[in-house]
Amino acid sequence: MATGNAATTAAAASVLRAGGGAVDAAVAAGFASTVAEPGLTSLAGGGFATIELPDGTAEVLDFFAAVPGIALVHPRTEPATITVVYPSAQQDFRVGPASAAVPGMLGGLLELHRRHGSLPLADVVAPSVELARAGAVVDEAQAYVLTLIEAIVRHTESAASVYAPEGRLLRAGEVLRDDELAEFLARIADGEVTSANSPAFADPLLGMAAQGCSITAADLSDYQPIWRAPLVTRVRDWTAITNPSPAYGGQIVVRALERMSTFDYASLAAELARATAEVKSHLAATAGTTHVSVIGADGAVVSMTTTNGAGGGVLVPGIGVHLNNMLGEDDLLPAGLSAVTPGERLRSMSAPTVLRAPDGTVTALGSGGSARIRTAVSTVAALLRDRGLSLADAVAAPRAHQEDSGLVQAEVGIGPSDLALLQARFEVNLWDVTDFYFGGVNAVQRLPDGSVIAAADHRRNGCVAIVESGRRA
Repeated sequence: MATGNAATTAAAASVLRAGGGAVDAAVAAGFASTVAEPGLTSLAGGGFATIELPDGTAEVLDFFAAVPGIALVHPRTEPATITVVYPSAQQDFRVGPASAAVPGMLGGLLELHRRHGSLPLADVVAPSVELARAGAVVDEAQAYVLTLIEAIVRHTESAASVYAPEGRLLRAGEVLRDDELAEFLARIADGEVTSANSPAFADPLLGMAAQGCSITAADLSDYQPIWRAPLVTRVRDWTAITNPSPAYGGQIVVRALERMSTFDYASLAAELARATAEVKSHLAATAGTTHVSVIGADGAVVSMTTTNGAGGGVLVPGIGVHLNNMLGEDDLLPAGLSAVTPGERLRSMSAPTVLRAPDGTVTALGSGGSARIRTAVSTVAALLRDRGLSLADAVAAPRAHQEDSGLVQAEVGIGPSDLALLQARFEVNLWDVTDFYFGGVNAVQRLPDGSVIAAADHRRNGCVAIVESGRRA
């Protein structure tokens, strides 16, 4: 498997060692990521999982966030605005309880396990309970994320007490403790929480109405994870299985891959821009995302992307869950809140994907990275297909992302001929480093001989594990 964090990978690996399948491991990783990667995902967030079952059938679980406000009786409150400064840009986010959409992450993980899990839920959640009780060591990637969103995670006393417990942000190597989250995870493991509508989760969330949260009891009872038929597309002699409508990330990726005759950075940038423009009026992207890819001994393949947006900067009282801010991101609501209906799914760039090569090689991949998801996933896929790179080399290869302005942000390391083609067609800002900005692709691959390899993105401190005969490699 490949995930965005060593502790997340360890949780999934322990479940595989216990005899769990790919879905068990993905669910374990999902729960653990809310502890180990709190700047990117949360049980109050949302996501998507693309699954290929051992019999070759495929499906997608949509557990992304929805617009709140069904049977809302009080006026909506305007969220607070905070500016997040990136290395080469800045972006305004609206945060606080009023920025929260109806969460799908908790219900989605429980539904994945209900439908395809093989181990008892208690065994799948146990590694996350242990991790949360011990505290998660902040790695370099999480420390960097917390620095980016410092104004958000220090927006309220509840969040600051976890992320800046001594009056400053936690640093790499220090331990993050969220005792309320640890005990809430234990209640999930004990079977007390069976859905997001369970009182243990719903009651404290609904209690935030007095603080401006517009999530209602009707929202929680109406919300359901949705099993969808995947978007299955021939991209020349390969097959791509990915996230369908109403999300847009998968559509953009496969359109670009279909149209390119061969890979070069300029052609990819042009085709991604063309595909993105076709859906631009509806396009959405989430600011903070992480990805898990698993291939199990049971033959199942799981590619799962989850997010909490940039985070709402407030923890749900009593359960320590970081609230999302998905109503507070212009990328998710380009036409404004008035243009959507309560209960409607928000759109997303997430593109958890499974690729099948002509020789039978199966690759599960996906990425975090907001709008850069489309670039990260399509670059790795094209390098595998068109240039025959190994999985590790394709994930590590430099990327070039075109912003909406037309400017192409290009990582260091692009070869002279590729760079010349890129500069001939676009204005290019050439970075002198590889960076978190360009996404975090985590991928696994099953080769024709049945062997499995994995590659995690160094840009976000990703981590891999191969579990075989009780050993981790």
